[in-house]
Amino acid sequence: MRIGLCLIFYFLQFKLQSQPLRSDLLQRLYQTDQPIPSVNTPFLTGLFPERTDKRYAYNKQYLVKTDRQLLLGVAGTGLLYEIYPISTGVFDAKRIDSTLYAGNNFCAANFSFDSVVYSYGGYGFWKTNGSLKQYNPYSREWDIIPLFEERSSTFCQGPSGINWKKSFKSVPDLKDFNSTFAPSFFWIDSSAKLFYMAAQHVVNEDLADTLQTNNSKFNNLVSVLDIDQRKWVTLGSLFRYGWHYNIQLPWGLLIIESPESIYVADFKRNKLLFCKKELWPRYRKFFKDNGPDLIYYANGFIYLGSPTVNSFDSIPFQLSDFDFTGEPLYSEINSVDLSSKWGSLDYLIIVVILFLLALIVALWIKRRARGGQKTSSIPQPSSALSLRERFEILDETEVSLILLLVNHSLRGKKTTIEEVNKLAGVAQKSEPIRRRVRSELINSINEKWIIVTGSRERLVTSVKSSFDARTREYYIVEKWLASDFITQLSENSLPAQ
Repeated sequence: MRIGLCLIFYFLQFKLQSQPLRSDLLQRLYQTDQPIPSVNTPFLTGLFPERTDKRYAYNKQYLVKTDRQLLLGVAGTGLLYEIYPISTGVFDAKRIDSTLYAGNNFCAANFSFDSVVYSYGGYGFWKTNGSLKQYNPYSREWDIIPLFEERSSTFCQGPSGINWKKSFKSVPDLKDFNSTFAPSFFWIDSSAKLFYMAAQHVVNEDLADTLQTNNSKFNNLVSVLDIDQRKWVTLGSLFRYGWHYNIQLPWGLLIIESPESIYVADFKRNKLLFCKKELWPRYRKFFKDNGPDLIYYANGFIYLGSPTVNSFDSIPFQLSDFDFTGEPLYSEINSVDLSSKWGSLDYLIIVVILFLLALIVALWIKRRARGGQKTSSIPQPSSALSLRERFEILDETEVSLILLLVNHSLRGKKTTIEEVNKLAGVAQKSEPIRRRVRSELINSINEKWIIVTGSRERLVTSVKSSFDARTREYYIVEKWLASDFITQLSENSLPAQ
């Protein structure tokens, strides 16, 4: 009879475990319309035992709430399950990934932006990693996102900062911390896609047993990772550490350190906001019995409880219940405006661009100044000067070229480059020299013609050759062919004639 009762009890237990899970806490989490970038599951395990892989039945589990799905992950593996309702408050789960690897991401930071699921860091194979992974719903696998720098850390969500190497009477120091739980914690800025990380516990047991007393390695740096830019920025050194629970808020991280120490860590403004003393009793729910398995903030309330036994409670939360006493969260060593999402490389690029623009402007001003000096070196037109005296500013070569151009233009003919080169005496020179001499000669004629006539219209111009579009031909502007200036220039007995 006893054997029979045991068998009946065993099969009843098996049957009950295979049933879908009823949880009002999961129902509230599933139906919330507010972004929850990270859900705290400090002691969660054993959800949907008949749906999850039996090999990892005792692994810690975590939850991710995106704008589309409620997901269940198994720590230390890439396993990911979608939790879906079959009726109000009743849920089942199905696997959505196809990953095979396991063992290298225990205590990773799991979070989401919109519908994208990320995992950062974690411990496995005797060391801590600093890899950023993103779940790919198309390949159903986790992709590594390359970063400019990897900062290794683990993020176990159990109570931390409570096990010290030295006496509790001494002032706690980070170097005296000794626990298999990492003292790292993180906060997600959903709007700017920033991942803030405070304090790191580095495990590297392939070189030494870092979990043994006096071998643990920690630092208290506060850093921020820009997910889009894939770059880390170090903000400073953490002042406070040690807590039992932390909850993601839109304004920062709510730290439940003890029944008498509750504060909000504001990473963006580097502030610590402490709970008003008369409101401390609200948070004593965290220290009853064995503690909650699931904690999250949504729509003005902090929800906590255990899905496995269908229990939940809530605490009203307002940021106005917390006061800023002037205490910073960390000592600043980098004053970087993270809202603009510019790193040092971006600033360097901007500085280089501004320098080049300034250089271009300076060269342009210098060129204009030279042009002004060149023009000012030419005698200015004066009504007191006779026309013959004004013609004398033209040298022999310039007068000869003008008369040649006039002669050709009157006959409807244009002057070729070769003819100009021959007249200027550079026909046997290299092409760069011929081009420079031609340009200087034509420009000089046009500038001096301004003095001769007092008009801004040029005397000599050019067009593409009708025989070869790659070369040009010169001619006198039609306005000047019948002018008294050309007539008198041709009639005057000048040295060049």
